[in-house]
Amino acid sequence: MDERLIDVRSLIDKGQVETALLLAESIKEPYWRDYALKWVAEAYSKKDPEMALKIAEVISTESLRDEAFASLSYLFSREGNFKLAIEVAKKIRSEFTRKKALRAVATVLAKAIVERGAEVSLSELGLDESDVEALKPLPGGISLKGNKLMPGGEILKIKGEFRNEVIPLGEVPKKVPEKPAFGVELRQASYFLDYLHLIRELAKVDELEYWAGLVEEPLRSELIESAGMIYFDAGLVGRAFEAVKSAEVAENLAYLLALRFVERGELEKVYVLSPKFRDPVKSLVLLRELAMRTPLDRKLVEVILKPRSEYLLARLLKFLAFEMLGEAKKTGSEELLRKSRKIFEMGVKIQREFEDRLLYQSSSSSQSSSHSSSQSSSSNSSSQSSSSR
Repeated sequence: MDERLIDVRSLIDKGQVETALLLAESIKEPYWRDYALKWVAEAYSKKDPEMALKIAEVISTESLRDEAFASLSYLFSREGNFKLAIEVAKKIRSEFTRKKALRAVATVLAKAIVERGAEVSLSELGLDESDVEALKPLPGGISLKGNKLMPGGEILKIKGEFRNEVIPLGEVPKKVPEKPAFGVELRQASYFLDYLHLIRELAKVDELEYWAGLVEEPLRSELIESAGMIYFDAGLVGRAFEAVKSAEVAENLAYLLALRFVERGELEKVYVLSPKFRDPVKSLVLLRELAMRTPLDRKLVEVILKPRSEYLLARLLKFLAFEMLGEAKKTGSEELLRKSRKIFEMGVKIQREFEDRLLYQSSSSSQSSSHSSSQSSSSNSSSQSSSSR
């Protein structure tokens, strides 16, 4: 991994996307450069869609380019730019990823139509019939009639509950509409997945938690993380933490919560969250934030970095130390210099322990082999002596 990835991520988080782009373009290794460019393209999506698209188009790794187009397509649709969202989704070469991206656009569009509760002409959305064809089959709740998209249901506010329900137009419900029937055979049914996309977009956290209790992994963790993100965005950090504890994986939410708890000094919660995200870049960023605030504990370092061996752990620590040393020289920070030295010393100590253990094991193995050889030689000598007699 190129160490500049961490700097690119940090610059984007600070809103310095122009500088992040320059740094990303300077990365020599194609894969990591493309990885960084994908992040930068996403960061440009709101302020400059045209620039975001240009950046995505120069990504040379096809899988990462497809991921970038899919991400931009979704982000554009969230801003109401459905025409551009569809055009970008069509650029995706992978059929699976392309269909997934178009389904996401269709879900956002359905949410917009249902929430408006009135018909909308295609021209008002900047669309034509060919665009709608790309989105078919349309999610439940909307339909195309003539040149207009129409809601097939209306939003019904349920008194006393923080959720919406969709009911057919013209009906007066006497009770809360039932949730879709669920069974193993429906797990891949498109209407069910559309329903889940829609309740995410409508921030219906109770529905997400309900279905998370019925489905299996990895969908279960995905729904739990979606519910937790709603809590997190609303400032309910405690509720988000309680939600994420029951998920096996929560890549984005666990990382964001871990950063928040490092800021608060609640390190016992970082132990719980770190195993739930696997992105090595996020792990290094989290460790750096931790090192800036408190002396590093080796046990917590191992939980965060999840190294495959002590040798890799030592290398990662020394890599981080050199990154912080470079920043210390630029800023003239004595405190940063001191912290980088401490981390480097920890890495050196772990590497020496690892090498000493290897040397001891090698020595023991050699002695054992020598002892066995000596016994064999003695046995052969005795045998020859007996034979001569």
